[in-house]
Amino acid sequence: MGRGGFSTVRVLLCALILAVPFAHAKAFELYDSEIADVESLLKAKQYSDADSRALLLLEQALQQQKLPADTFSTLGLLLQNASRFEVSKAIFNAALERYTSNGELNKMALTLLQLAISERHLSNYSIALTYVRRAMSIAQIEHNELLKARLHLELGIIQQEHGEIETALEPLKQAMSYFRENNMANEMSLSLLHIGEIYSLLNQATLAHTYFQDAFDSLEGANEPRLLGIIKTRIGALSLKAGAVDNAIKAINDGLELLLTTNDVGAIAQAKMLMGKALVENGDTMVGRELLQEAMQFASSSGQARLMKEGRLALAQAYMKEQNFERALAEARTGTIDARKNRDVRGQLSFLSIQLSAFVSLGEFKKALDIQSVIQQLREVLLDSENKSAIEGLQAEIELVRQSRTLEKLEESKQLALAQAERENLQATLFWSVSLAVLLLTFLVWSRYKQRQQTIILRREVRQQTLNLQEKNQELERAYKTLEEVSLRDPLTGLYNRHYLESQLPGEIRRSQFSAKQNQNSGLGKQDLLCLLIDIDHFKRINDDYGHIAGDKVLSSFARVLQEVFRQTDLIIRWGGEEFLVVCRQSNREELPELAERCRELVSSTPFDIGLEKPINITCSIGFSLLPPNKEDNFDVAWERTFAVIDYALYATKLSGRDGWVGVIETLSKPSEYLTPLDTKFNFTGSRIATSFNNVASIKWPDTLDNEQ
Repeated sequence: MGRGGFSTVRVLLCALILAVPFAHAKAFELYDSEIADVESLLKAKQYSDADSRALLLLEQALQQQKLPADTFSTLGLLLQNASRFEVSKAIFNAALERYTSNGELNKMALTLLQLAISERHLSNYSIALTYVRRAMSIAQIEHNELLKARLHLELGIIQQEHGEIETALEPLKQAMSYFRENNMANEMSLSLLHIGEIYSLLNQATLAHTYFQDAFDSLEGANEPRLLGIIKTRIGALSLKAGAVDNAIKAINDGLELLLTTNDVGAIAQAKMLMGKALVENGDTMVGRELLQEAMQFASSSGQARLMKEGRLALAQAYMKEQNFERALAEARTGTIDARKNRDVRGQLSFLSIQLSAFVSLGEFKKALDIQSVIQQLREVLLDSENKSAIEGLQAEIELVRQSRTLEKLEESKQLALAQAERENLQATLFWSVSLAVLLLTFLVWSRYKQRQQTIILRREVRQQTLNLQEKNQELERAYKTLEEVSLRDPLTGLYNRHYLESQLPGEIRRSQFSAKQNQNSGLGKQDLLCLLIDIDHFKRINDDYGHIAGDKVLSSFARVLQEVFRQTDLIIRWGGEEFLVVCRQSNREELPELAERCRELVSSTPFDIGLEKPINITCSIGFSLLPPNKEDNFDVAWERTFAVIDYALYATKLSGRDGWVGVIETLSKPSEYLTPLDTKFNFTGSRIATSFNNVASIKWPDTLDNEQ
């Protein structure tokens, strides 16, 4: 080729190089204008038009293959910040496809995080968790600690909103630790905020308020009205939960004023929903209902099932407060249907509880009993799902490590493919330029050497990852045991809770019944199960006079008194509020009066320190029975009847003057001439009753009082 031919080629190449960026620049200019139009529609709250314009822009960009992935991400964030989560998912998926084809791992992980955020807002928690785990695999390969911290934060939020409360604490604390070490105030404040929400869900109001205040203080001096507004509304929600309605209204109003200066329409809707609940509690039901309906309308348009559920639940409670039971039933039924569609067991329980109260208030007791049966079934399903979630968490961690190793292998294959392509390019270069042969050969030798070194490093990392996986498995096993222990104990008193009783009681009843059949002389053996229901007298006065912190101290001290009275082998359960249930194993029924009196006397003689100069004295009321009071083979029948008997006996104790006990030592096999109201209520042929009052005739039975009235 002559000198003129080379000149022509040079001119063509230069023209092509100049023309391509110019064409791309014009295309980008056009897309920037389209994105600006979408932003204007969002600010004008013309959400349907904004969604249509964004989807049309996406379709055009995919057909022309010109719009870069970063522009997709910008558009997706714009829509996500306006709570248009369904459309933002489509945009982020397009960006993810581009980043994947380009092999940009860090941007892939960031896009997966944004997809997880959108799915979480739409209550698609399992899909959101999948995106977080995929992103975490990439972050581990890239050793991107900042991305790991942000993923831990999102993981904790997802688990918290999904109801996996205890599980959510660990990733949130990991994220907070990283943000604190690196002085990232906004992210640290957000982590503290969500940790506070978890403690609020666990009814630990003091801890929750501490974390909320720390989150607020960490932003001191920062111009962050959105985050400060959200924290204020959460403090208000905590006050509302504690019954301090005036404080709640002030805090929520302060937060709402801050949020209205921002464009976060989702946070504004959440704040309006909380303000609506507070106003309803304060008696301003009309304005409160309007705010609730406004928040629900926004939740419906943006697809936020969780916000819709909270708003509908608050609206149903508002109608119950107004005694408009029909409207409350209508909202509760709709909420139950939506919760069932979303497989939200906790949501179903909340709405069914409102239905139950409404039917009772309307006098439709048959329907109320049907609802109660469904509630019991759902509680059992919820217990099973909580147990399964711990196991699924372990499996997810193992799957995360497995995916990391798979991606490492893919990265290695990609490097090999790139090396092969480079070798082919070198061969072509050698063919056209012999003068560079020596240099290219040297490059190939160096490349081979670096590849071998990389292979050695990769093998070493695989061995290290295997060791790390073994350590992680051991940590997960220990964490699972700890979680199982926490889930079976009451956090305030340290006593076992209902879940533990339900898991232990069937076996204990079967063992007791088997021992009774082996030893027919029941008066000699120690094969009986004894059941006592103990209630602190006038506990509400303690809370009202001294505060809930004092009430918590009384409950903790009361639990220690019970542990002094009863044996370590006895089951001591915090049943709820100020009620405690004790099941004495391998005992004799004749010991029941002695145990009850010992408990009553020790409680009345023990001073209870509540942090004041002088301790206070309290008393308790006790109802007890043999478990079961008559011989039953079926566990459910035996336990339900026993609890009904001791609850009835406890009620009789309170009516008879408190600071005493009433109970059934045994039921009689032969009909008795004198039947007490307790015998009549539970269809006993007769029973042997013991009481700390003067005699059985002095007991005031609930049914007797009803007849007198």
